[in-house]
Amino acid sequence: MSQIDKLVLKMKKQPNGIRFQELAKVLEYNGYEMKPKKRNVT
Repeated sequence: MSQIDKLVLKMKKQPNGIRFQELAKVLEYNGYEMKPKKRNVT
């Protein structure tokens, strides 16, 4: 069982116990990209 599969299983069993980094890893594996937040500087 791969690490991504283990994270998905953890998400199903314990959705409140997921860290943002774990969620980001699964999303990036599935083709999503993290973009930096744009800040308005005046």
